[in-house]
Amino acid sequence: MNRREFIQTALVGSAAVMFAPRLSWAVDGGATLKAIKERGVLRIGVFNGTAPYYQKNLATGDWAGFCVSMGKDLAEYIGVQLKLVETTWGNSVMDLQGDKIDIMFALSNNPERAKAVDFTQAMMDNVFTIITSKDREIKNWEDLNKPEIRVTVDLGSTQDLFARRTLPNCTLVALKGADETIIALQSGRADVILQVALMSVVTTHKLGGKYKVFIPEPQDSQPTTIGVRKDANGEFRDYVDVWLKKRREEGKVNEWIVSSLSLVGVQPSDLPPTLKF
Repeated sequence: MNRREFIQTALVGSAAVMFAPRLSWAVDGGATLKAIKERGVLRIGVFNGTAPYYQKNLATGDWAGFCVSMGKDLAEYIGVQLKLVETTWGNSVMDLQGDKIDIMFALSNNPERAKAVDFTQAMMDNVFTIITSKDREIKNWEDLNKPEIRVTVDLGSTQDLFARRTLPNCTLVALKGADETIIALQSGRADVILQVALMSVVTTHKLGGKYKVFIPEPQDSQPTTIGVRKDANGEFRDYVDVWLKKRREEGKVNEWIVSSLSLVGVQPSDLPPTLKF
């Protein structure tokens, strides 16, 4: 071996040593997945009273909801048991940081939270919809973008921001919360409610047969994500994204969501035919 060959061999060997651990770490899913496998348990955050996301049977202690279904499937995918840890939307980020849970399904991504935890790609697309009288016909957003159309939203919500961006010419009725928007529609102070689909199908069910959900064109949506414990290079996030992409392509996520709506009295036949999560 001449001097040039010796140097090339040494450099290749050094690179292999330097990068091999990182490649192995990426395949293994990083420190978080390693800890989950060593523990033999995936810990997910759950929050009672938030059906169809999560719902606890107080008599039996059993949990239901599409986020629970997703947790069960992910635990099986990893090859570990599932543990449900009660938390809230507000506390879940601290619980992820504090190593109380490994993952929180349906946790909205924002810049402040992203400093503390990693977020996956969209686990579902929560389409923006309109609730109004069955007698109306809403085909596109421009049908609503008129001063004579009163659109009610809950102040500061995702749908509030969407309405201000998409419907600048409507008469916006921004109220304190979702309950107030329902009262505004029922009392005639508003013509339509703007909500994301997972809210609107439940709201319409509660309102009874006089109202209907419309999905105006072009469709737009608010992506809902999954919060996971932060790894040095986002390895666990990337691992969960691979699982999530597979399940979304298979239609499993949509299936879990639609099935869970029965917890709040909504049947598949109640949904707009074009609605997909």
